[in-house]
Amino acid sequence: MEFHHVSVLLQECIDGLCIRPDGIYVDGTTGGGGHSLEIAKRITTGRLICIDQDLNAHAAAKERLKDHLDKITFVHDNFGNIGS
Repeated sequence: MEFHHVSVLLQECIDGLCIRPDGIYVDGTTGGGGHSLEIAKRITTGRLICIDQDLNAHAAAKERLKDHLDKITFVHDNFGNIGS
């Protein structure tokens, strides 16, 4: 099965986050990793936590983010469970 995802309002989200190189960020609906990629490009010592309940999305995101995996933690779950 091929995974297809279009990032919506990408630049607006990135601009609004004011990403710091050492910040910690959560992408609660990682999908194909479009937003995550732009966050990962901007962090150096920071951390990105990518949450998605779709294993196909995780696989697609891991491929897209392969150059930044050292800065990313993938969580297979629904973002609604973020409190736990």
